Amino acid sequence: MNTPRTRLGPALPGATGQRLIHGMGCVIQATAVAGLLAFGAYIVLRAVGATHRNFDQWRALVAGLAMPTAQDWIANFGIGLHFVMGAVLVLAWPILLSARIRARHRAVHRWTGRTYVTAGILAGAGGMSFILTHGAYTPSASVAFAIWGAVMMLSAVMAYVHARAKRFDLHRAWAIRLFAMVLGSWVFDLEIRAWKDLTGGLGMGAGNASGPFDYAILYLFFVPNLLVAECFIRNQHRHIAAHRVLRWLALGGLAVVGLIFAYAAIMVSATPSGKYGSHLLQLFSN
Repeated sequence: MNTPRTRLGPALPGATGQRLIHGMGCVIQATAVAGLLAFGAYIVLRAVGATHRNFDQWRALVAGLAMPTAQDWIANFGIGLHFVMGAVLVLAWPILLSARIRARHRAVHRWTGRTYVTAGILAGAGGMSFILTHGAYTPSASVAFAIWGAVMMLSAVMAYVHARAKRFDLHRAWAIRLFAMVLGSWVFDLEIRAWKDLTGGLGMGAGNASGPFDYAILYLFFVPNLLVAECFIRNQHRHIAAHRVLRWLALGGLAVVGLIFAYAAIMVSATPSGKYGSHLLQLFSN
């Protein structure tokens, strides 16, 4: 028997709190949609070499250069598969997560879901093959990215298994975990930009050296996402009681995080110094 859906947590005191939550939710959602679309466009444009610089990791494959060893071929093909499937994961999520499409167009949701979990598995497998044959920029990064990819592939497989078995609550839970992992590569760039701008690069190593932040970011880009997803999954049908002061403190914290998130997304995607903006803005300057 289905459990009746309840509100996520208690209402904040008065209509002001409700308006604030609604407004922040709209801003965060709009920023996420625009930012992820920009991220997806960046992946596509840079992967095919349409902007000023291709991805170094698979430039040889795109350019049709000879691969001296099978290991080089696997690494190039694997990271290319990771980029292509990553673009699918980033760009297809609005269709998959749309409640309207899920309710009115079941076939569209079903086939988008199949495409999505396939892309999740292939993106993880491509990244894993690159790590095993080439390695990330440091051994510590290789370990962290391998864990991230493994969780992504597990989430994709479990989402599909539970959907096939018509265990839709479990299917939805694993789909949420999968999306949390997909957000990781985007959040990685946002966190680095926000940290550089707001702290002046505190704890970041120079050159090939790694500082405390460089090690921390290897897990901060996906572990918090997973924890938030778990909290949402486990409490979406519960009414959580909290003191009035704690609720307002939580709202203030959410506002600060939302502002930093929006700032980082804009700086990364819409400025000449941004990782994505330096490529995307070329489309408007020609």
